[in-house]
Amino acid sequence: MNRPAPSVIPRRKLTPAAPLTDAIEAWLVNLGAAKPSPATLAAYRRDVEGIGTRLAALEDRGELTDLELPDLSRPALRAAFASWAGDHASASVRRAHSAWSNLFDFLVAEGVWDGNPMAAIPKPKTPSVLPRSIRARDAVGRLLRAAAEPDPRARQPWPSRDLALVATFCVTGIREAEAVGLDMGSLSGEPGARRLEVRGKGGKARPIPIDPVLDAVLSEYQVQRADRFPKHDLDHPLTPLFVDVRGRRLSVDQVRYLVERLYVRAGIRAQVPAGALVHALRHTFATAALEAGADVVELQELLGHASLETTRRYLSATAQGLRHVIQAHPSQAALRASLAAPASDDDRVAVEGLKTL
Repeated sequence: MNRPAPSVIPRRKLTPAAPLTDAIEAWLVNLGAAKPSPATLAAYRRDVEGIGTRLAALEDRGELTDLELPDLSRPALRAAFASWAGDHASASVRRAHSAWSNLFDFLVAEGVWDGNPMAAIPKPKTPSVLPRSIRARDAVGRLLRAAAEPDPRARQPWPSRDLALVATFCVTGIREAEAVGLDMGSLSGEPGARRLEVRGKGGKARPIPIDPVLDAVLSEYQVQRADRFPKHDLDHPLTPLFVDVRGRRLSVDQVRYLVERLYVRAGIRAQVPAGALVHALRHTFATAALEAGADVVELQELLGHASLETTRRYLSATAQGLRHVIQAHPSQAALRASLAAPASDDDRVAVEGLKTL
């Protein structure tokens, strides 16, 4: 049977005097070609429309729908962003700035704007925040041991699933959203050369090698899953990889709850950085990889970072952590003691030399 063709609404051609709302819609349609997540598109719309509404009020232009492209002067944009910064966090201002810059780039490409004015609009500096890993002693080992035991508070404990999930985080460094998006088809390759196809930000896919130990953990979980849910087609590539006790794909909120419960049971909840429940495992993976000698470019590929500079932050975090180790070394204590102890004239000259290094 022939399906009727979907109705298509002709695109309205933009002009230099077009309504701002028309420009926003055309821009979002253009962004949609790159297949961003619905949440990303919604955030872009929210930021652009929020600044636009503020600009319309400040310029006495009525509502957002009353604005036209010529109303977007540099002074008007500066005033709108200044007003926005007065009651929004710095991160929100930077995000809105990025959204508007993207919008103007689109308008320039469409030939309805001469240049991107956002370079002249101040924005808050991005703070230099080092990645925060879990510094509890043997954190990963304690977490994995807790996951392998049934949760005494769970109505339907499923330790093999919990272990498979947290082990995947610990040894691959993937994001929580990437984990819940994994399907059975994400696992591929022959035994001994297995890999996980992860779809990251912007829908970009990257392969992550998995060793036989993780492969065995995932296999045991799937064996028990087949017993729990005989109707699950584990050979179908679109069957979810990680599911809840009812057989539904795990959500991000469920993953966060499971991981936090494991932190508590492992006795390391207090050592987990605030606001980074699952992401702390990603930071811990990256930091440990660099300390073990991984190359920063290889780590960038594993983590799916678009910029090498993002990955380089882990170098600073690793150096900071290693500095604490060096300071706590017994040789450091002996050196400090030698500097403080009485010495001969010759020794005193040597000590003074050390102090100047």
